[in-house]
Amino acid sequence: MYTKGDENLWTGRIDDTENSAHYRNFQVVDVIDLEEIDDNRENEQIEDHTPQYDVGILGYAVDRGVYLNQGRIGAKQGPDAIRGKFGNLALMNDITVGDFGNISTDENDVENVQNEYADMIEKTHPLAKFHMLLGGGHDISYAHYKGLRQLYPHQSIGVINIDAHFDLRDANQATSGTGFKQIIDGDPDAGYLVLGIQQAGNTQHLFNIAKERGVEYVLAEHIDQDSTNESIASFIDKYDVIMLTLCLDVIDSAYAPGVSAPCSFGLSPKQVLRLILEVLKHDKTQHISIAEMNPEYDIDGRTAKMVGHIMFRMLHRNSNIE
Repeated sequence: MYTKGDENLWTGRIDDTENSAHYRNFQVVDVIDLEEIDDNRENEQIEDHTPQYDVGILGYAVDRGVYLNQGRIGAKQGPDAIRGKFGNLALMNDITVGDFGNISTDENDVENVQNEYADMIEKTHPLAKFHMLLGGGHDISYAHYKGLRQLYPHQSIGVINIDAHFDLRDANQATSGTGFKQIIDGDPDAGYLVLGIQQAGNTQHLFNIAKERGVEYVLAEHIDQDSTNESIASFIDKYDVIMLTLCLDVIDSAYAPGVSAPCSFGLSPKQVLRLILEVLKHDKTQHISIAEMNPEYDIDGRTAKMVGHIMFRMLHRNSNIE
């Protein structure tokens, strides 16, 4: 179910209305109604479209998959919480931002909303140079992948997940814990690399599945080793397109209390940002999804503001939008 973005979210301190050197992000955001955009491009190639925006934001306002994975709900409010904090940060470069709204569901499962979100990823792709996909539960991962597969039907896709968990669970239906198993089950050519795995947060069964399926991973305690960058580079080199996704429960709960599954001994925001920038410098990524932002459990907006700062640094050091 599609909902146009809420213009009232994009507010904040105004120092000047004419000199962009004084601007904050919310002052350059256009809220776009995707239902008013003609998506009949049968005689046009996506590559022929000149992006209207440097950055596009599309929300996955869904936490049903978290509930089905026995997690704590509240993440469906995550996209708007992130928008509010990101919007009031300073605009450092002359970028333009399009808010493409949210996809949500009132159904008891997530398969249909994942398909709808994938369609919206495809529809919004030519509208911006770089895309922020904001969750919502980490079932956004499979929707993210499906959207990329629709965009790149004949290219190989490598999946990099910055996460404390493998999310390789078996279940009778899609949940926030099954997304990556769905990907590798459906696409034997897809690769999967996880950065930040917590040994205490994954059963031996999940480590066994990872080994059987050829999943590559770096444990959280090894994330600062030089070999991590080597692992990232060698993985990216094998694929045409890199799907990058961040699950916020990889970050220590001291920094990120507002997540669906808070983490002890997690990564710091600076470590996560370093990993993101390391992936982006290879120029094979135009979409990043950020999952499990849960305002119900946030403290003073701390987690949402941290995500806003990660977005700020990511977008201002991104060759896609220079």
